[in-house]
Amino acid sequence: MTDPVRTATDWALCAAEQAAIPVFVFTVDAKLVWANLQAQEWFGLSLRTLQRTDLRQASPRSARLLDCVEQAVATRRTVVAMGEALGQGGVSDLHARWAEDFETVTLSILPHSEPSPRASQAAALGFGRMLAHELKNPLASIRGAAQLIAREDDRHAAGEMARLIVHDVDRITRLADHWSGVGDIQIGSPAPVNLNRLAVNAIESVTRANPAHGGIIKHGFDPSLPDACGNADLLHQTVVNLLQNALDAVAGHREPSITVSTRFDTGPRSRNGDVATPLVLCVTDNGAGVPETIGAGIFTPFVTTKPAGEGLGLAFSARIIALHDGQLDYDCEPGRTRFNLRLPVLTEGPR
Repeated sequence: MTDPVRTATDWALCAAEQAAIPVFVFTVDAKLVWANLQAQEWFGLSLRTLQRTDLRQASPRSARLLDCVEQAVATRRTVVAMGEALGQGGVSDLHARWAEDFETVTLSILPHSEPSPRASQAAALGFGRMLAHELKNPLASIRGAAQLIAREDDRHAAGEMARLIVHDVDRITRLADHWSGVGDIQIGSPAPVNLNRLAVNAIESVTRANPAHGGIIKHGFDPSLPDACGNADLLHQTVVNLLQNALDAVAGHREPSITVSTRFDTGPRSRNGDVATPLVLCVTDNGAGVPETIGAGIFTPFVTTKPAGEGLGLAFSARIIALHDGQLDYDCEPGRTRFNLRLPVLTEGPR
């Protein structure tokens, strides 16, 4: 009797052999077991030689391939690395696809492409992993508060920390409920949201998780800003994601600086141009910025500039803002990167 798994495997390898791009197959311990002709020509080595070569030591570009493979194995998911300079006269995109059935990673080297804004705003893939990612921030805040309680002799202060724990646990429950639908995020019943208050609460969340961050984050708010309309929990998580990305960007900087600001700007509109989005919350940092080769792809699921990143936080954030008829964009120059969260003004309902 024909083994359907073996037949499928043979068919896949045959298709990969004919591919016009380099394709490699690695085992769970990142050992190369197969490479198509394009991949052998890309290295300038035969398959037998590649199988005997320590690719981690061979060259920086081969070490970068193994970085993606090892991350795909560790996370049991597809890893995408865009705009990689691999010494072939330009930049390439790497796709490391984890195959659960065979416990292998198929790595493809593709010509670099800039994702379109529409594709970047598409519903994110891998919602279970994305939910887990979103729960990490409030859990870090809870852990920080619990540690403070353990050191606190003042019963009143300990009670306040306990209240914060209950608040964040309730927020985790609501986030889980939002993600429990079929494959997408639901806003639920929208309510008035003040961006200044939203920013303050998000800053408090990240500083509870790590009090050292308090000295890095500054703010400047427009006190006359009108309310937006939406889901406060999801918008809160979006701002926390932007703050966490900024903190990661300035890590190791001699003089790290992050500023959270709000303003009213009549120019911008939603992604499709149908809705005015004058309410702007900005998170600005003095980190290294977004590589030009990634561009709008920074909002695509599983695309990340972090060596051990999930590539989900900004994808989640862009999706949330799109559901609020707003948009999330960024501008970058040497020494300054600013992410702009843009929302429409509340036009009806309770104030």
